[in-house]
Amino acid sequence: MTKNDQSKGGIPAHMNQPQKIRALRDNGHHLARHNLWELFLFLLASICAYNVRDLNLFAMASEPLRQLLGYPPPAYMISTALAVYFGSSVVLGLKALAYRSKPTGTWNQLGYRSAFYFFYSFTGSIAEHFLPVLLIGLLLYGLDQCHLRLYNQGTMHGFDGVSENL
Repeated sequence: MTKNDQSKGGIPAHMNQPQKIRALRDNGHHLARHNLWELFLFLLASICAYNVRDLNLFAMASEPLRQLLGYPPPAYMISTALAVYFGSSVVLGLKALAYRSKPTGTWNQLGYRSAFYFFYSFTGSIAEHFLPVLLIGLLLYGLDQCHLRLYNQGTMHGFDGVSENL
């Protein structure tokens, strides 16, 4: 399928109006379900991190491995990386909201948000930094859901009010 064969939202141009609306609605529901699955898996990772909050992976490693890795970074450096990640994610999320760009359904953000639990486990400071990681993850998933909701509303209303009867 070429770009010329597509109309709004990547839907083929040869579809009639009700088929296009149904396809757009299904795509929006798919993206929302995907984001909710990511949120569920993030909460699952958070529960696991909370249960092992006293774990220090660096102390558990063998001596040769510790010498190979060197000392873990201090917790404040990981907190700085978390703050930079949060700030850049908010800016990109707000930009996507402002431009009404199409949301993407990738699993990258789940890995990025959950990785901070892993990083803090090397310093043995998950207990002190659990709540900030959890709250930042939840705030970013909330921003993602707002983006999905506004995009889906804008896409559906782009069909001259036909979608209001759905």
